[in-house]
Amino acid sequence: MRVSLIRIFWIILVSILISFVYNHFNPNGLNLIREERVLIWEDSSALDNSEKDSLLIEKNFSSNTGELTHNEMNQSFDQPKAIKIDFAYKLFKQNVKFIDARSVEEFAEGHIKGAVSIPFYGSEEYQSVLNQISKDEYLVTYCDGDDCDLSILLGDELFQKGYKRVYVFYGGWQDWLKNNYPVEK
Repeated sequence: MRVSLIRIFWIILVSILISFVYNHFNPNGLNLIREERVLIWEDSSALDNSEKDSLLIEKNFSSNTGELTHNEMNQSFDQPKAIKIDFAYKLFKQNVKFIDARSVEEFAEGHIKGAVSIPFYGSEEYQSVLNQISKDEYLVTYCDGDDCDLSILLGDELFQKGYKRVYVFYGGWQDWLKNNYPVEK
C-alpha cells in the first residue's frame, strides 16, 4: 500500500503543531522569537556624559578613601549592570576583578592590567578559574568595544552561575586603550 502524500502532509503538520504547543507550555521551552537584551545601567545618569558619570562614581563610592562602603559591599544585583569607562576605571582602582570575554589570542595581544581571560566561547573550559573567584566578589566583564556583545553574554552566564555582582563594561578594550589606562601583554 502506498501512503498518500496528503496523509504524509497532515502527519507532518500535526507533528509540528504538537511540538509548538509543547514548546510553548514547557517552562524550559525555546524562544521562537529572539528577544533583544536590554542593558540596565548602573544609574540612568551613566548614559548622559562624563560629568554625570563622575557624580555617579562619587555617589557609589562615597567614603573619603574611595573604598566601597559596607552597604555597597553587600549590594547584589537583579541582573548584570552596564557601566561606562569612568566607572570601570574607578572599579579598577578598587582592585575589582576584570574578566576578558574575548578570545585567548586577543587577550594575549593585550588586555586590561590584572584581567583574567575567560572567553565566552569556551567558557565552560575555564571552570577552574571561576572556582577561584568568590561569588560575593564584584566582577567586571569586557570585550572589544561597544559593538561587541561577548561581555554581555558572559556577564549573563556568570550571573546565572551565582555571581550576583557583575558589571558589564560597555566601552570595553577600545575605550580602555583610548584613555591610556594600564594594560598588559
